[in-house]
Amino acid sequence: MERFLTLPLLLILLIASACQNDEDTLPSVPTAVVGTWETVGFNDYIELDYVTTYVFRADGTYTYSSTLREKDSDLDLGFNFLERGTFRPGSESDMLKLARTEFFHTPFYGEKLFYSEDELQRGDVRPDDEYPLHYEIRDNGNTFFIPGRFEGGAITPDMSFERRN
Repeated sequence: MERFLTLPLLLILLIASACQNDEDTLPSVPTAVVGTWETVGFNDYIELDYVTTYVFRADGTYTYSSTLREKDSDLDLGFNFLERGTFRPGSESDMLKLARTEFFHTPFYGEKLFYSEDELQRGDVRPDDEYPLHYEIRDNGNTFFIPGRFEGGAITPDMSFERRN
């Protein structure tokens, strides 16, 4: 009788130990991208720096934004757009999968050059949609490079972001 009870218990233990938690099998956040990345350019017409920033956090969340600053300043005056979401490794080693959870943009027919976060208008997002972001880490981890691509009939140029922290 004891033998009949031992065999089912052994099978249950074997099955339970073979099952893995899905979270254990998910790839971890690529540590090379974690940090703040900026690209800065000067606009002669408005005499301000325009700044595009990616912030990738170790918890798998990101922020992507465009702001304006006084020339050679680190103080943002306001936003042109702001995007928040989550990211995870993609199917290729040089790819992230981004999923927007929030998107804000300047008001249509806005009269100002930049806006506070509270003044931005909420845009539509589909948090279940992920989009790929191919990248390269260059210059000993100091440059986050996004190669240009042809998409939807338009060419997106290469973009280089410098590490801020």
